[in-house]
Amino acid sequence: MRWPWQKKSLQDSRCLGIELHQGRGFAVLREADVVRECYRPADTEQGLDGLAAWVGRQQLQGVPVVLSLDALDYELHLVEAPAVSDDELGDALRFRMRDLLPQGSEQKIIQGFRMPADAYRRRLEMAFAVVVDHRRIKELVRWCKHQQLQLHSIIIPELSLLHLVAEMEPETAVGVLRLDADDGMIYLYRDGGLYLSRRLNTGTRALGLASAGEGELSLETDSRVDALALDIQRSLDYFDSQLGMGIVGQLWVLVPDNADVSELLPELERSVNIPVRSLLLESAFSNSGQETLTASLAIALGNALSFEQNDAALPVAGKVA
Repeated sequence: MRWPWQKKSLQDSRCLGIELHQGRGFAVLREADVVRECYRPADTEQGLDGLAAWVGRQQLQGVPVVLSLDALDYELHLVEAPAVSDDELGDALRFRMRDLLPQGSEQKIIQGFRMPADAYRRRLEMAFAVVVDHRRIKELVRWCKHQQLQLHSIIIPELSLLHLVAEMEPETAVGVLRLDADDGMIYLYRDGGLYLSRRLNTGTRALGLASAGEGELSLETDSRVDALALDIQRSLDYFDSQLGMGIVGQLWVLVPDNADVSELLPELERSVNIPVRSLLLESAFSNSGQETLTASLAIALGNALSFEQNDAALPVAGKVA
């Protein structure tokens, strides 16, 4: 199943993964299974001009690119899966969701992928529906064309991380936690499948960690870690009791783009009662430049991996091999 903007890629040993996040662009260049270069925008930078200049300096014209949408640019819905083939799933989801979409829905692209069949103890067949404005996709296609990049596919961060987690081959179900300044996300994966994507109300600012250079914890940090842990625990409990998928064995914490949460992880581990680890990717993915692969760069890496696995289209039944 392919999105309308996906193209067959040219053979190239390089791939550029781009993550769009909060109006900025992050990039990882992979070549021969090695992270060759990374682009991280300056803290004050907005838009994609800096990324475009970096692409030019790196002489990446013609390199295949996989790009993940900014969370501001799409909606992800979980709905009952229509009884149709995978090729017809997008159109069927559009019909099913017609009353949920606002006016102007004719300008929306809807694509879907099925939740793994073992969810909900096999009693329900569910699907994730991705809703994105067609005009935004056209803007991104034009941007890639202007940079002379070979656009391979546009995906969502949930699937970027799916490829990253699958590459690491965890033996248990895992949660992946992303914390930004004012909020966060938790994703739950098992056996190459996405089961849950949920926004959290706690970010690094509320935890007293406004930036990586401000390592002192506030007096209220402990209670806010408890609040974060409670929010995470709700997701873990839902995975176990409602989805019927058992216990999440580990929680992997993406290194925030602009904060250091390492001091909080032991307390978070005590609260959720499962192993909690920073997801340090540099050694696992041969980062030749020794750039710390923070959350946005990790997702960009997942994009590059999806190209290498030749599986950037939305996976059938929400899984990758």
